[in-house]
Amino acid sequence: MAGKLSFDALVALEKKYALWEYRLFDYPLWIHCREPLLEKGIMADRKMTYPAVLSMLKSFFQTVRFLFSQNQYDMVYFLMERAEILEIYKQENSKRKILFLNREQERVYEEKDYISSDFFNLLRFISRKTAYLIYRKKYRFVMQQLDRIGYGDMLDSYIRTAMGDAFFLKILSFLLRKGTKKFYSGCVIPIGEKFVNRLNSYEVQHGVIYPEHIGYAEIPEVRNTLVLYSERYRNILQQSGYRGKLLVQDFKKSFFERESSRHFPIVIYTQPLRQMQEGINQFLKKYQPKDVYIQKHPKDYFDYDIASRFLVTATTPHEVSCPIVYTSSIVENFALYDRKCYIYDVAHAEFDLMAFLKIYTEGSKAELIVRKSLDEIYDEIKKEILFSK
Repeated sequence: MAGKLSFDALVALEKKYALWEYRLFDYPLWIHCREPLLEKGIMADRKMTYPAVLSMLKSFFQTVRFLFSQNQYDMVYFLMERAEILEIYKQENSKRKILFLNREQERVYEEKDYISSDFFNLLRFISRKTAYLIYRKKYRFVMQQLDRIGYGDMLDSYIRTAMGDAFFLKILSFLLRKGTKKFYSGCVIPIGEKFVNRLNSYEVQHGVIYPEHIGYAEIPEVRNTLVLYSERYRNILQQSGYRGKLLVQDFKKSFFERESSRHFPIVIYTQPLRQMQEGINQFLKKYQPKDVYIQKHPKDYFDYDIASRFLVTATTPHEVSCPIVYTSSIVENFALYDRKCYIYDVAHAEFDLMAFLKIYTEGSKAELIVRKSLDEIYDEIKKEILFSK
């Protein structure tokens, strides 16, 4: 079995074997295979949580009611539960809008004006488990080609998922009215929709985009619209040869600058990495600090040894005095305001930390302090606070 690849080697492989040409309903299956092949990067799988029966029934009835009343809406939002992303829905003044929400483990959206995405998620799950059986001939053909170049075993589950999402998107195109605008980010609508635009859709940016980002660099022409939260990304994408419509809407900055009475002396922003999780937990057990809070990554399911009152969500740069991060796009949030960030370098594999941090801080005067342990960082913060008094 062949191994993982650098970004340049990945692109070369794609071109040599025309891997983007393997499609189902015009949906490029390869978009699901890039991330597992990239040698430098952090893959974080979402933990499957099964909703209660009553929650699923509620989602089913609300979804069906929506499907029969779609003419009431001009805009349908399919969004994951991240506070800054939900701003794009909140800031839309039209009454003819509706939200499908993919709830995360940490609740940040308290309003009741949404429909749970659970029922659509169930349909997507069933599609992923059956599509490769329904389209067995296509599945076998693609796997034969991948076996030939040494990646069949590594990519088998990803091809099945891709075929399921292609089939599910086809179903959605029959269920959803074409005339409404669909805004999506990490909820219901599959990643490959960008290449087919069956739904009249707008992808909402949910993280940092950089020149070698597998979701945006060296990909086929994009047919839908990408909504960016900063003008700087228009330049990055255009310089990277991105072919697709771009729309800048500064919804993220508006979220950061909302009024708030909260204040947190120190916040550690976690990543779903075992090294970081265990390092944080050892630090918490050692110091049992009363001035340190934890904001968990949406895919971080680690049970930290900390009281629930120290677990926070949806913090903004103006609420936090000393942020501690690793590779999270949270760095970009603080860099936007030229803030100091403490970087807890857990030295993950061959990950080029400094290259990623440069992406987050380009054009900013933010100060980054990189240390190998939380003990060092905590000691420096304490000394700085003492010196400033």
